[in-house]
Amino acid sequence: MHKYIKEHEDQLTKCLKCGTCLSVCPVYAETKYEPAAPRGRIALIESAYEGKIDLSEVFRKRLSICLNCKSCVEACPSGVRADDLILAARSELVERGKFTYIERLIFRFLLKRGRLLPPVAKWATFLGTLANKILPEKNPLTLFLPFPQGWKERIYPKIAKKTVMDSYPEVVKVDNPKMRVGYFVGCGTNLVYPNIADAVIKVLTHNDIEVVIPHGQICCGTSIYNSGDFKTGVKHAERNLELFNKLNIDCIVTNCASCGLTLKKEYPEFLKAGKFDVPVYDISEFLAKHVDLKQDFTDGNHYKITYHDPCHLNRGQGIKEEPRNILRILPNVEFHEMEEADRCCGGGGSFHLKYYPVSKGIMEHKLKNINKLDVNTLVSGCPGCMMRFEETFLQQKLPIKVKHPIEILCDAYGL
Repeated sequence: MHKYIKEHEDQLTKCLKCGTCLSVCPVYAETKYEPAAPRGRIALIESAYEGKIDLSEVFRKRLSICLNCKSCVEACPSGVRADDLILAARSELVERGKFTYIERLIFRFLLKRGRLLPPVAKWATFLGTLANKILPEKNPLTLFLPFPQGWKERIYPKIAKKTVMDSYPEVVKVDNPKMRVGYFVGCGTNLVYPNIADAVIKVLTHNDIEVVIPHGQICCGTSIYNSGDFKTGVKHAERNLELFNKLNIDCIVTNCASCGLTLKKEYPEFLKAGKFDVPVYDISEFLAKHVDLKQDFTDGNHYKITYHDPCHLNRGQGIKEEPRNILRILPNVEFHEMEEADRCCGGGGSFHLKYYPVSKGIMEHKLKNINKLDVNTLVSGCPGCMMRFEETFLQQKLPIKVKHPIEILCDAYGL
């Protein structure tokens, strides 16, 4: 194991194995299993790098059970980038062919074919829901399911009848625009939550900002390089960079925490694929810092809300107060701060599919804190987190809606 780990070799020597990371790792909190904790994973990577252990299937699984929530990075007194080390080690595994068939299919084929993805996603969720209903829990056929853990409990997201790309032209014009922004939509918004895109476009145009939505954009690549497939991740980066850098825009906005982190930091710093010619902003960051928001609010629906900090927005991008500041100025919002609002929800992209029992345990901590509050809406700036909460609230039969901050703002405008 040399190629990718060597680039981060200094991180191995910086780790003092002090165990501070154990106190904040949500996976370790559920498993109490040292090899599944940041310190344990780093020790395994170090042993593999020194040739003391093989890159076995057990090794792959130990590195796989990580949310990339970056809690360990934030807590580490030595500044060790455990997240980068783990991703580099995963890349070594992919280079050696240790890549599952389902990941190959999704990452190397489906995600780069935008038009093909919606119908495939619809069929996948339909078949998953059908399996939940008709297959007995101990039926041997369940062994052939791609994600067998917790399959009987799952509630799959509804794929939108019409995607964002099918609903809007490439340029949504306004009279006398103050700015012209490129909108990176993201897979979760395009496939599951086009209502978030509706809100983004309505709020921006209401504030005299022209919106450019290039239809050739593809998945940002977060889930791809997080699984270790750096080469495919770089290809996605290069395609999006080329597309957006051709546009005559002032900046790029996105409403997805993971997309924002990837576009801002991972393209230039981790994947070394290059950077955009204009700044990239999360939508809440853009509105809070760079737009003189109109204050012509109406008496819309009344929301009693609490806010969940997505890991890739808070720890990944340092955006914490911006969405709260927007929500607090709205007349139709009663805001209640949640305890441990920045604790991971257990979604982690495909993590909750692969390790459902662990993800469920992590979510239970969030539920305890939510149930202490008198709220009717959970707000979060990440479609991935929203899906995880929505599924949980449906399972628990809780009368709590899940919204993106931009949807609440859009409603306050009466749009």
